[in-house]
Amino acid sequence: MSQPLPDIDHVVVLMLENRSFDNLFGGLHPAGPNFFGLTGTESNSTTAPLPVGTWTVWQAECGPGTGAIPNPDPGELFTDMNVQLFGTKSPLPCQKATMSGFATSYASQPAAPEFPGYPSGPPVPRNIMQYFSRQTLPVSFALGSRYAVCDVWHAAAPVQTICNRVFTHTGTPSLLPKSSSPRPALRTSRVNNGDYTSGLSFSAIVRGDFVAPVTDTTIFQLLDDANPAGKSGPCSDFSGGDPKLNWKVYYHDAPLSAMCDYVYQHWCPLHRYGGNVFRYHEHFSEETNFEYDIRNGLLPTYSFIEPAYTSVEYTANSNHPGGSLPDPLDLNGPNFQPPIDVRDGEKFLADVYKTLTRYPDVFDRTLLIVTYDEHGGTYDHMPPGPAVSPFTSPVSNFNYDRYGVRVPAILINPRVAGPVFRPTDGKQVEGPCGVFVTGVDHTSIIRTLCDQFGLGEPPTPRARMAASLAGLVRSSADTALEPPEDVLEFAAQAADDRRNAGRDLGKSARMRAWYSQRTQDAFDGHSLNNAIFATSLLAWQGRLRASAYPLREIVALDAAAETALHAAGIRDTGALLRALGSESDVARIAALVGQPPAQAQWWVQQAGLLRVPGVLGDDAHLLAESGIATRAQLAACAAADLHARLLATAARLGIQNYMLDPQVVAEWIAAA
Repeated sequence: MSQPLPDIDHVVVLMLENRSFDNLFGGLHPAGPNFFGLTGTESNSTTAPLPVGTWTVWQAECGPGTGAIPNPDPGELFTDMNVQLFGTKSPLPCQKATMSGFATSYASQPAAPEFPGYPSGPPVPRNIMQYFSRQTLPVSFALGSRYAVCDVWHAAAPVQTICNRVFTHTGTPSLLPKSSSPRPALRTSRVNNGDYTSGLSFSAIVRGDFVAPVTDTTIFQLLDDANPAGKSGPCSDFSGGDPKLNWKVYYHDAPLSAMCDYVYQHWCPLHRYGGNVFRYHEHFSEETNFEYDIRNGLLPTYSFIEPAYTSVEYTANSNHPGGSLPDPLDLNGPNFQPPIDVRDGEKFLADVYKTLTRYPDVFDRTLLIVTYDEHGGTYDHMPPGPAVSPFTSPVSNFNYDRYGVRVPAILINPRVAGPVFRPTDGKQVEGPCGVFVTGVDHTSIIRTLCDQFGLGEPPTPRARMAASLAGLVRSSADTALEPPEDVLEFAAQAADDRRNAGRDLGKSARMRAWYSQRTQDAFDGHSLNNAIFATSLLAWQGRLRASAYPLREIVALDAAAETALHAAGIRDTGALLRALGSESDVARIAALVGQPPAQAQWWVQQAGLLRVPGVLGDDAHLLAESGIATRAQLAACAAADLHARLLATAARLGIQNYMLDPQVVAEWIAAA
């Protein structure tokens, strides 16, 4: 079988959050047969007891709060989406979607707390009909115009985030565990986020007893089965060389992909090396792990990139409507603040894109797919149609026999055939509601990967029948598209801003305090924040217990020194300690980076403190500033005295709202 994507060796998927196609791209091109965009006349109506009115699509002027529309977060439950599509929570079989209930659904949501400069308060029905302009989304519009968008790409189903992300990895949302009843019964499909986190517990995660809920076959397993030489090695604290892997997941704060057991089993949260799951951007490092892999010829066959879902550790850049800072005491509370701004998602997209364009030979052989997991309640005018169920046996509830709402999809490669891609290899199917042709949804990624890399049949009926991306990429002999300069300039400015922002020395302490607030053991409810908290907690516990860290976990080690040490094969604090075993080694390393030996000696001391379980870079810096330079000095301290000294040091350094539990200090001393 010929490859559907000529001369493509790598596929990279960047999946963002909760925006419909019309919400992002309704105004990208004039609406018509060649582009299914907005005409400007589409509308929804609401009736009493909600605010009465007819709400027409509109485009907000680019301004400080525009990127956070809509706020509060729209409804995302399965029943919310039914109202948005059909006007009722329980549509009849084969009922046609009217796309007339978005305003009604949104007006029924709880209010958001006030936050200066952003839309807030009660949900305004008009805001769910807003769509973005080129001025608000300069990167998405530039890339969508230069390369291709798919205006018929649908979410896998009208369900929440985790269902659609699991669908992308497995071709199914998966089923709930079998009932313990001795009588045979129909299985139940998972339809809301809570169907994945029920049964997880905070205390078990802290103990390291996390059990991933999804055990279905993933595309990652298919890649490993087809090429055993590209499977990852065991977890390790020390670099044993950099293997070229079949796949990687790059994440920021929470690898939601680890809800799939195959991904979780190939994640090493307690170790620096091994496995397939890595940070996209290590703390404070100049170079991302994504770029490191490209620069060193290690980009996997398939890469899946996850955004920062919250602002606990990073600036949230997922583009999810609503708040970015969950309350650890109530993860299902509505409308946390501040709202996530799509301009931060634009910076993230620009960074991923610019990274690829720095390496033209790799870019030419890579397809970058930028899409969104689900529409998140934002308006779209095109009704989704019937779909092939992923299940081989009937289920007791939703059979997943219809697509979700359209979502944005930008398809990027120098040889892509734009400006709009529509599939040509959908399958004609006789469904319970009549004959239809399958289209593009998230399982098309699985279908395309299987066809492109010889992985065999996709694992589910939905993925096997999905349309592929065949015909998207032209022959390598054709003229390549040049990168848009305005996107490269945007990315450069965002990188400069990040570099010049300086380091927040109170961040680790605030993160520690944030996680420590959690007292409820169960993860009840349907909020995405339950899964985010669970997987980010796994990452956080790994960070606290690690014995080696990225070099720039050392506060005083700057980007230039990091680059020089990387070039010498020193990539982490463990390797630095091994390289700096004597005074002559300190002088050698100092000469290598062009800095005084005293500076290198400081790095040694900081790296030594980072060996103490629970001590992070900010902590080590504050300890040194408080006169504690070695583990031996730390072990000799009295807890109360050291706690007071650290608080005084934080005040002297101007760290705002510094928080440090005395028990944490006592644990450091005991561990030293």
